[in-house]
Amino acid sequence: MNESTMNLSDLPDEILHNIFTYTADSPSYVGPCICYQLRPLSKKWRDDLDNERGNLWSLATGNLSLDYWPRGGSGSASKDDDAALQESGGSRRPTKRARNTTTNRRSARIQPASPLEKFKHAYNLLMSRTETALLELTEHVHSSKKPLSFSIMKKILKEFSPIAINRRVRTGGTFLVDICRSRHVQESVILKCVKLLIEEHGANPNVPSAEVGQGLASSTTLTLGRRSAASSEVTCYTSSQGRELYAIVIAAARAMPSVVKYLLSCRDIDPTLKGSSRFRLFSNPRKSVKGVDLSALEFGMKMKEEEIENGVCAADLKGLNKVISLLKKAG
Repeated sequence: MNESTMNLSDLPDEILHNIFTYTADSPSYVGPCICYQLRPLSKKWRDDLDNERGNLWSLATGNLSLDYWPRGGSGSASKDDDAALQESGGSRRPTKRARNTTTNRRSARIQPASPLEKFKHAYNLLMSRTETALLELTEHVHSSKKPLSFSIMKKILKEFSPIAINRRVRTGGTFLVDICRSRHVQESVILKCVKLLIEEHGANPNVPSAEVGQGLASSTTLTLGRRSAASSEVTCYTSSQGRELYAIVIAAARAMPSVVKYLLSCRDIDPTLKGSSRFRLFSNPRKSVKGVDLSALEFGMKMKEEEIENGVCAADLKGLNKVISLLKKAG
């Protein structure tokens, strides 16, 4: 008796969704993962995904409010997140219009025409919110007049939620890495913001930013998706390619032992990841130290050597010494 075989296309939407949720790095990657892995397989798969798998795309759209790090963080969608998702193009229950209200006329041609197009529309809005939120955060990260604070961090996350906390935007930045870059603030403020991102929003410390500029080779690519026959929307996929930089590398190079200690306590953190960037010296801010493909420990030791050469006193090396000690124990 011949055993019956089941094709992948015969699997229910819920099972396919679970498979790609496990495969993707975070929930917001589920939709792109399905597109890049399944659509190119055959014309049948492409037509099936574009037009027939409505329930699968509804599940993927629901993921956009749950962009957490499943291996090390815990994420849950709040009512505010669900409301924001509905406004951004997710499913919404039909409601009766109040009387004496004007109805805005909108052409059906500019509306998403298929389940896939609806997901793309919601995904584009998610990434737009994410980029806007990160740009606002960056202004506070580098500002001396309005520096970053814990309340500002919470306000930004609440205002733009839901956002893709672990996605790299077109400029190459990520939330966790930019927080560790913060200037004109105390280390305790950075630590509180890092804890907020990881513990409550599921930020992944193993996700790097892409160093654009600073004498490091980098590039930004933009790919336009195919225009739907029934929709005027063009999907833009952007990616910044450059030298990788991790939060723990920044914390080590900037001599922030409390931040390094907390990051090392995170589940699945990899302290051996190598990053590239340039950091100013504490003893002589006019000079900077450039490192390429160095781990957090290697960056910390290099910064210490340069600080000593520039005449730093022993008291100012306490932070770096603690960082190096923590990383050696973890290594």
